Amino acid sequence: MKVLTRSLLTLALCAAAPLSAWAASPNAHAVANASAPPGGVYLGYYQEDPATNPEDPTMGSVYLNLPASDSSFSGNMYFTYFGCQSNNLGTISGTKAATSLKGTWSGTIDGTHQTGSVAGTYSAAKGAYAGTFTVAGGKQHIDIPSCISYYIAPNGTFELFAVGQNVPSDFSVSLSGNTVSWNPPSGAVMTLVFVLDPAIAASGHGNATVWQTLVLGPQGTANLGDIGLVSGHAYVVAVGASDGSYRRLSFASTRFTAP
Repeated sequence: MKVLTRSLLTLALCAAAPLSAWAASPNAHAVANASAPPGGVYLGYYQEDPATNPEDPTMGSVYLNLPASDSSFSGNMYFTYFGCQSNNLGTISGTKAATSLKGTWSGTIDGTHQTGSVAGTYSAAKGAYAGTFTVAGGKQHIDIPSCISYYIAPNGTFELFAVGQNVPSDFSVSLSGNTVSWNPPSGAVMTLVFVLDPAIAASGHGNATVWQTLVLGPQGTANLGDIGLVSGHAYVVAVGASDGSYRRLSFASTRFTAP
């Protein structure tokens, strides 16, 4: 397998810009009198803060299994990109209260123990959750010889959508055999593609994220043939694209059965 470093992403991307209002302030997504926001599996992406981590502000997958009423929730953030890495997972737990989410996450990232906070808000107008996360250990440099070198950002943002939700509505994802395709939005510089096991995600136990990758530039395909999917098993594939200022341009997911 070709060995890359996350620091190389910076060379392929435009200069980092401050986080935009849609991501930096979860309170901006609050809707007056919005009650009983929906539960179920919500999936999306986290975006490391380019202001505090201009070297390689990376996107990654995240999902939550949310209750329909005020109660506890769980989920995961996934940090693995290359086959030479160990399985890097941040486990999220917290409480949903009306439109708000509040919790913590903890896990191991390439041999280092990490923890942090998670907070978000549901927007009825957008039909999505958005918020922020922090890393208690602050910004850190991780170097695995002959594998990967990168920085862990001290904070970032996230957005979560229902399975099958398309944002904007004309952005979609399709599959043909093992090839997943999408129409790259104008200005797309980095696209996150990941596969989720919805049954594991809905159970609230274990890691539902099967695989993720980053596609650089205005490309519109990724191959799922080498990630070990079980033939006949149901999965969800998700695609989220961002521009050179690390702002989300589009996000969509769709269910499929592995060939």
